[in-house]
Amino acid sequence: THAHWDHIQGLPFFAPAYEKKNEIRVRGYDGVNMSFGEIMAEPMKAPFFPIAMRELSARVDIKNLTKMEFCVGKVQVRARFVNHPGICAGYRLFTSTGSIAFLPDHEPYRFLHSARANGMSPEQAKKTATEERIALVESLRGSDILILDAQYTDTEYESHVGWGHGSVSSAVSLALDAEVRRLLLFHHDPSHDDAMIDAMVHDARRLIRESRKDLEVDAAREGEEILLPADHTNSPK
Repeated sequence: THAHWDHIQGLPFFAPAYEKKNEIRVRGYDGVNMSFGEIMAEPMKAPFFPIAMRELSARVDIKNLTKMEFCVGKVQVRARFVNHPGICAGYRLFTSTGSIAFLPDHEPYRFLHSARANGMSPEQAKKTATEERIALVESLRGSDILILDAQYTDTEYESHVGWGHGSVSSAVSLALDAEVRRLLLFHHDPSHDDAMIDAMVHDARRLIRESRKDLEVDAAREGEEILLPADHTNSPK
């Protein structure tokens, strides 16, 4: 999705990358000042890491994406740049049994991270924010699963505006407007324990009840497996 440390540090510690029999394909978009290949290789250069990318035993194929729609096998992928510092993408995957949208890092558009937001008047910024949100809602509409950034409680968000992350209410609002089936709160804050995350899920469910709309919501969990419904009707348009 983007080049921040918590999203690119996995490869150097990925055990299959050290087995010759494996082939690993990594795809992503170029950054502002670095190509995608440079972004992935940089953390493995000395003095940061003892093994360079080229020294991995597996065949690691790293290529930058240039299109916003492409296929991986039989899965159609639709990408969209979201509201987070730098170049950051979200993805929607269309499968034969439904679709999954993945936006791990996204802040509500009340604060614009887009480079073109610099120098905008308040009126222009508000107009752009409204247009961007409408477009995002349409790109997510009808998703079976939406995995979405909800790092903060609403109270916490007020002191973290501009950090590039969302809150419980912003996640619920976006999911309801896009009429998704199930929302998974994601990008859990490191300071939040299980009890805090459970409380955030409780708040999200309260907001949904108050809206009188249908939406399932849970917290994303490591190792969880979800089966997409077979009776879906959504497909890319």
